[in-house]
Amino acid sequence: MGILEFTILFAAIFNLGAGIFVYSRGRLKKINLLFALSGLITSSWVFSNFMTGMQPNHFWLKSAYALGALVPVSDLIWVLVLCDKKITKITNILLITTGLFFFGASYINNLILTDIKKVYLGGFEGGTGFLYPLYSAYMIAISLVVVYNLLLKFYKSQGTEKIQISYILIGGILYISSVLIVSFILPLFKILDFIPLDSPSSLFLLFFTALAITRYHLFQIKIILTEALVVSMAIILTILPFLMPSGSLKILTSIVLGLFLIFGFLLIKATHAEVRRKEEAERLLKAKTEFLSIASHQLRTPLTAIIGYSSMLKEGDYGRLPKEASEAIKHINDSSQRMIKLVNDFLSVSRLETGRTVLKKRDFSLNELIEQVVSGLKLKAKEKNLYLEYEKQKNDKIIKMDPEKLKEAISNLIDNSIHYTERGGITVSSKTTNSKIIITISDTGVGMSRQEISALFESFSRGKAGNELNTQGSGLGLYIAKKFVEMHNGRIWAESEGKDKGSFFHIEIPNK
Repeated sequence: MGILEFTILFAAIFNLGAGIFVYSRGRLKKINLLFALSGLITSSWVFSNFMTGMQPNHFWLKSAYALGALVPVSDLIWVLVLCDKKITKITNILLITTGLFFFGASYINNLILTDIKKVYLGGFEGGTGFLYPLYSAYMIAISLVVVYNLLLKFYKSQGTEKIQISYILIGGILYISSVLIVSFILPLFKILDFIPLDSPSSLFLLFFTALAITRYHLFQIKIILTEALVVSMAIILTILPFLMPSGSLKILTSIVLGLFLIFGFLLIKATHAEVRRKEEAERLLKAKTEFLSIASHQLRTPLTAIIGYSSMLKEGDYGRLPKEASEAIKHINDSSQRMIKLVNDFLSVSRLETGRTVLKKRDFSLNELIEQVVSGLKLKAKEKNLYLEYEKQKNDKIIKMDPEKLKEAISNLIDNSIHYTERGGITVSSKTTNSKIIITISDTGVGMSRQEISALFESFSRGKAGNELNTQGSGLGLYIAKKFVEMHNGRIWAESEGKDKGSFFHIEIPNK
């Protein structure tokens, strides 16, 4: 058995294995059942091609053409379900009947094939019957319908689904093109002696479908490729000892089989465990995000009322209050302001993690935006006896971005510097070039170590100094700033020379 025969046998086993595993992972799902049926039919067709090389005779050649007539029908049916197309009973009956007609006609002499003199792997000596052009037209038409529906689904889908369909589309085109050229177009021109690449090409569709399965959760099966590969290789390695010419080679291949079975089992077991851990982590993340969203929405209404009434009491709208009561009202108002900031941060994180945050770009002045942020935070800095300055650009330029997201990112960085600066102050500067925008916030605060900088922009992450100086911070502000900057295809980073040497925060965004 040569390399070509081995490849064809591998393709047959892999098609069968893929179909079985897809079915085993979702027996109640229609698409899983149809994919498994398609895999079984394709495997039978590929195996019949393999047998034309191992036992060249009329039966296996006719079987290859007969089973080949069913392959595109089975592929079309599962692709239609994948593309959310409704298949009527009449359509099903028509497709299956047509496939079975050509299946039966392939076994009858002089209809599809005629005057078969010799059969070998890669072709035969003989001719084509009067139904062969119709048979070829049927195969080409069904294949084009498969590609058309995948293309239609590709253009209509978005996100992960679009990536899934693109993988299947690439594999399908490579597979269908090889089959049509080798099995149907060449024989129409009486070219009956060719390299049989149609059977191995089925691995194209399987490979790219496996990518969609393992990387993007198609069929909700995440380990099918691992299992199918292990089982397929195990079957091949089981056959190899019987094909070896010498006893020593038989022993060696048997040992390889034993080792492969052990490591294959461990690989499948580890993959299952990893998938379970990932699914549990995804479930917990979803539950956390939903909780944050619901809790934040429920907290906003009472907090808004507390802030409103406490502000009115503080300003004397309900009469003059005793000094002790005024101090208490001030604490209530300050605490409520901090709480509403925390709630807003939770809401922002919830929207970011669920993909509900979108950019709303418009033209605006960078100088004006930063001046607004600085103006809004100057009172907070003044309360700590800190200066807060903006070194305005001389040549201001109108840029097109989401001003609210950018404003919040800058505000969170400045607010962070105010919290962690005890004396001195904060300076904001910006620079705009033709290709990028750089905004820098420098402070004279507590500084950071390299270890603190490495985890600075993660959610709920706070440095050692932050825990000491600002016990009420959430650690979400810098995480949100990072996400908003990344949404603009930019980057954000921090620098510090060490403890008590201040910090620099940089935002770099492409100027498009």
